[in-house]
Amino acid sequence: MATKQQAEVSREGRARYLYAVVRARSGWAAELTGLGPSPVHAVREDDLLALVSDTAGLRVAPTRAHLLTHQRVTDAVLREHTLVPVAFGTVLPSEERVRELLRVAHAPLVRALDVLEGRVELGLKVYCHRDALARRLEAEQPELARRPSEPEEDHEQRLELALLERTTRDMDVLRTGLAPLVAATHESAPLGERMLLNAAFLVDRAAVAAFEARLKTLVARTEVYAFRFTGPWAGYSFVDVRLDMEGGLSAGAR
Repeated sequence: MATKQQAEVSREGRARYLYAVVRARSGWAAELTGLGPSPVHAVREDDLLALVSDTAGLRVAPTRAHLLTHQRVTDAVLREHTLVPVAFGTVLPSEERVRELLRVAHAPLVRALDVLEGRVELGLKVYCHRDALARRLEAEQPELARRPSEPEEDHEQRLELALLERTTRDMDVLRTGLAPLVAATHESAPLGERMLLNAAFLVDRAAVAAFEARLKTLVARTEVYAFRFTGPWAGYSFVDVRLDMEGGLSAGAR
C-alpha cells in the first residue's frame, strides 16, 4: 500500500531533496547542480529559503557520488550564506511539504541561523604517539622508570597514570589556548585508543585565520601528538535538523 508521502510524490511527479535553509534576505542566484543531476533551486516561505533539487523518489542511496554532491552543494552555499545544514538523505515528497517544514520549524530554524550567523565549523582531532610520550615522561621524570623488583604490572599502572595526567593537562592547555577565538565547542567521544580529542569549534568567519595561526603555535610545541584539522564546514555539530519521514518535523540549535 502506498504511503501518504508516496502518494504526494506520485501526484506532483518529483520529490524534493533538501540541502540547507538560509534567510530569504540573502537571496539565491547561484547556479548549482544537485543530485539527479538537477538544478538546485530555492523554495520560499516567509523569511526563509529552503535549497532543494528535484529527485525521483523518497530515498537517496548513500553512495560516494551522492555524498560528495551533497557536500559540494553545501560548501558552495556556505561561501556566500549563513545556512542551517540538513543531514544527507533528507527528502520531502512535494514542494508544499517543504513550505510546511519552513512554517512548522520556523522559530527553531531562525534561532539556529542566529547561532550560526557569520560563523563556520572547524574540526580538530588529536592523536597521541603513546610510546614517544612515555619515553619523554620517563626522561623528564626519572622516578617513573621501573624500580628494582617492581612488578611490570605495577610499573605499567604508574606509567599509565602519568600518561593520563599529562595528556589531560595538554588537552586542557589546547582548549584554553583556542577558547578566546571560539564561539562554541562540541566534543564527541574519541574514536580508538590513540585519539584524545574529537572536537568541533564554531568560529566567526573573520577569526578563522587567527584560529589556524593559534593552533599552529600550540601544536608546534610538541611532537608526541598528531593533529588533524579540517574545515571550514557548515555548522552541523551546532544545529539539529531532523525529518521523520512519517511526518514529524523538528529543527533547532544544540
